[in-house]
Amino acid sequence: MGPYCFDCGQHRHESARSVSALFEDAWHVATHVDGRFWQTLYILLFKPGKLTKEYFAERRARYLPPVRLYLVLSVLFFGFGLATPERHRQLPSVAPAGAAAPSKGLSDGPTDQMPEAKKNSRVTKFDIANCDDIHSSFTWLQNSLRQSCVRNKENHGESVQHAFVANMPKMMFVLVPMMALVMLILYWRPRRYYVEHLVFFIHNHAAVFLLLLIQALLSWIAVWLAWRTFKEWVFVIIGLYSVWYVYRAMRVFYGQGRLLTWAKLFVIGVTYLFGFSLTVAATGLLSVITA
Repeated sequence: MGPYCFDCGQHRHESARSVSALFEDAWHVATHVDGRFWQTLYILLFKPGKLTKEYFAERRARYLPPVRLYLVLSVLFFGFGLATPERHRQLPSVAPAGAAAPSKGLSDGPTDQMPEAKKNSRVTKFDIANCDDIHSSFTWLQNSLRQSCVRNKENHGESVQHAFVANMPKMMFVLVPMMALVMLILYWRPRRYYVEHLVFFIHNHAAVFLLLLIQALLSWIAVWLAWRTFKEWVFVIIGLYSVWYVYRAMRVFYGQGRLLTWAKLFVIGVTYLFGFSLTVAATGLLSVITA
């Protein structure tokens, strides 16, 4: 009955056994992407806060759901956005609580000739050449670090780096609901549901991922064309736009004054930096243990 099935909604195009139908489906996926993808990206990028307002105004069918949007942009960012030119991935410096490991080059002389203060000092750099010298006041952590050290000897820590890149998106996804709690405290009057702050933060995180993807793309273009100054300007412009974006999104969605919004943005920024630092440290420790 008509071009679509009344029961399941499937389009009644020509037989699936034809090559043209296969290419038609491929073209539809490439140009429409669920029919809402490009429209959602446009609103997300150029109209801060509107996507969240539309979501709670019950106008959701025309846009991608918040979690799906976040996951798509998160995968794209961690898959391609980190592969920027002239970037050398390094093993994150992890300093677990109570852990210490000697490192070559810390002293010109033998260990027993070092001053007593240096012997007892905590060292945060691991020397994977001497896995048995990694010590921790936590037995389970010490054993895990030593086992990971042995596993990563042959590939010079590449396993830890891969584990870090794989675990970081998951840990960032944990950070988002924690930051939504901060928004719940800052915007306690008029009272809002926790999910409102959560969706707001999901949209803003997705927007930042999109901006960083654009920055990575423009950085590649700048390197290919040898426009070093252009690359630096892109970094500055994207950074400033990101700050303004979050401020504007807060103004649009929460509707409070400029001065109060800037003050709350400062609190959120400081809290986010603290939470992000803990997230990176936890990701590094998890990567070292599981790699």
